[in-house]
Amino acid sequence: MRKLHRLRQESAPKGPNGPHATQVEDALNEWRRRTRVTGRDRRRQLGIYSVLAVQAGLAAGLAWLVAGRIGISTHNPVFAPIAAVGTVAAAIGQRLRRVVELVAGVTLGIGIANAILTLVGHGAAQTGLIVTATILIAIALSGRGGLVTQAGGTAVLVSAVPPNVPGVELTQLVNAVTGGVIGLVVVIALFPLNPLRIVHKAAAPAMRRLAAQLTATGRALADRDASRIENALEELRNMGGELARLSDAVQGAHEVVQYSPQRRHWRNPLQQYSQGAEHLNRAVLASRGLTRTAIALINNDEKLSPPLPEAVTSLGLAVHDLEQDFRAGREPQRARHRSLTAVCQASDACRNGLGLSGTAVVAHVRTIAGELLQATAIDRADANRMVRQAAD
Repeated sequence: MRKLHRLRQESAPKGPNGPHATQVEDALNEWRRRTRVTGRDRRRQLGIYSVLAVQAGLAAGLAWLVAGRIGISTHNPVFAPIAAVGTVAAAIGQRLRRVVELVAGVTLGIGIANAILTLVGHGAAQTGLIVTATILIAIALSGRGGLVTQAGGTAVLVSAVPPNVPGVELTQLVNAVTGGVIGLVVVIALFPLNPLRIVHKAAAPAMRRLAAQLTATGRALADRDASRIENALEELRNMGGELARLSDAVQGAHEVVQYSPQRRHWRNPLQQYSQGAEHLNRAVLASRGLTRTAIALINNDEKLSPPLPEAVTSLGLAVHDLEQDFRAGREPQRARHRSLTAVCQASDACRNGLGLSGTAVVAHVRTIAGELLQATAIDRADANRMVRQAAD
């Protein structure tokens, strides 16, 4: 029995002191870091959503009041505040599209439901048939979730209401238009958010993530650690959601600046942010290419000159400086200097001699540096000229 017990202990998985303890602990710590919600995060979320809550409450009250005073919808104004809250709650940058989908979906639902009702009449089975047909037609015409939802909901209302209740279709359409327009007026004109703050809150996570992965790639390249660079590549591939949110935020900020009189003085700074977001997206794409070629350099056991990892690290520091300068509202001189420094370091590495993959890494460094320079409001011709001068 003692021998059997000893054999079981020897064959059992290693505990915290096993050979893979460090890797396991690193993976768990990374998961804890990603999933941990700090008090600061909660306060930031509360600050953002408290403004949205006030906007939604104001829009709902105004929509009820306005719809109630429109003679055609006095007996059923409830859908107007629902539409208004849905417009406010829509993702930033998608509110105008939300209103269009709302009205189009209601109109489509009314048209299709009435057309089918003349053929099959009212009833439980008929309602199911009408809703199914309406949703399928809406998907075929658009496929957008908001339009499909509104078309299906309106079809339910039209088919379920007894035929002796007149005007329900027109009331639904008027309420949809009223609520959607009221919601837009509240978020754009009456109680708008600071458009630059909206964009920066969306840009900061993407910029910090890009900075962290470029810095990690530079350090891993210096250690010739391909697995760490693969992790950085995976992180860069997963930035699609952050970049999409940044694009939506820029679009929403443009809506506020365009239609809100008190926010038009932000137009020029917002234009710089908008251009910066475009070049940030391109820098992320180029960074993915850089990490792939860095992995090939290590796997092929190519020559590696020390200035090359330093150049990649400098790019990460440049993105970090750019985010800090944007947040402080100052001229991004540090980010420009870091970007050109990275080009100089990559050129030094190239002169020391590099293989095929190393030369490709140098090309990606120059591309990323050019995009970062353009993100600092330097036009393309000047940015390209500065990169060439630094490389020479």
